[in-house]
Amino acid sequence: MNKRVQTLKVLKTELSKLCAIADGEGFEMIAYFIETAIRESDEQLSQETRALVGMELRADAAGLRVLKN
Repeated sequence: MNKRVQTLKVLKTELSKLCAIADGEGFEMIAYFIETAIRESDEQLSQETRALVGMELRADAAGLRVLKN
């Protein structure tokens, strides 16, 4: 897993915490926008993960070894 994927996971965790606080305090509109950011981070994470898997598959097909962190 690369640094971008790790950072996205941390951001998603922190956004989830903020969303819970906003929702709990009655800031529905702020919670909504944070939920939108969480969905966007999910999409970005999916794209990053697909790119990593694609690189690994191409390397395997070429007979190369990919170093994983």
